[in-house]
Amino acid sequence: MPLRPRPTEPGPAPTVAAAGAGLPGRLLFVQGGNLWLWQGETGRQISSSGDAFQPAFAPDGERIAYVRRQQSYSDLVVMPAAGGEPLRLTDDGPDSSVYSYERIYASMWAFYPAWSPDGTTIAYASQGGPPAGEPAGEYNMSLFAIPAGAGGRRAQLYAADEGHVGRPAWSPDGQSIVFAFAPAGQGIPALYRYTPASESAAPLAGAPAQSYDPAFASDGKLLAFAARDGARTDIFAMPAGGGTPVRLTGMGSARAPAFSPDGTLLAFLALPPATNGFELWVVELQTGADGALQPGQPRQITHDMRLDADSGIAWAR
Repeated sequence: MPLRPRPTEPGPAPTVAAAGAGLPGRLLFVQGGNLWLWQGETGRQISSSGDAFQPAFAPDGERIAYVRRQQSYSDLVVMPAAGGEPLRLTDDGPDSSVYSYERIYASMWAFYPAWSPDGTTIAYASQGGPPAGEPAGEYNMSLFAIPAGAGGRRAQLYAADEGHVGRPAWSPDGQSIVFAFAPAGQGIPALYRYTPASESAAPLAGAPAQSYDPAFASDGKLLAFAARDGARTDIFAMPAGGGTPVRLTGMGSARAPAFSPDGTLLAFLALPPATNGFELWVVELQTGADGALQPGQPRQITHDMRLDADSGIAWAR
């Protein structure tokens, strides 16, 4: 059945940042299952279905991929960035009734779309088949790819019996996909690098344990990610080919990094002091005389929006 857009409903008034907090380009993030677009000093809601998560701009900024989450399943959807008819890439919805056991055992999921540099393919996390076990909870999330147009079929790129694939990031040169990997039992979460040429994956050299939310700079030279240190989580960056990580935040609650298109700014989501809702922040990135990366002071952009941290941020021109 083709996906039909839901009727557009009036959204809330635009959210305006403090003076001087304007940002270049366009940023996407999620509040309450709805997509928001931030331009300059103002953000506005661009969807109202309440089921949209994890948006990602195509490399040319003309399309948006996101996850449409429903009862017991989720699908990948692509829509024009300027608005228009959405295209469903996957068809994971079970035929059984919504609250039946049959539906639970037929549930399929698609998460974390990441575009290939040429915009033809989307990598994402999904499972190879419906869940097993009693109750139905035994399945491993694997790395898949699917054409970004109509009629494509998904292909499994990487799977491991001992753990789950999380958010992927495609390198700008198309030579690798870095993804979060979480062991199903004993073990420590880590970042892995999948190499299409060899069809293999291995831990990313230099990345600390308990790292996730990878994001490449547009020139491919830096990789940013969130990493846990005890009860704290902050943003780090390192050379994309491997090297020594540099801490970019010291807030203890930061995740979901995204580079600006020109690489001079890094956006992320974090909890302001004495709050329990994530907000949008940015930090300026500079390079010292010795070539070392030197972050500036983080600036809070949104206020009282309580953004969805797992949906992350997408940034385009």
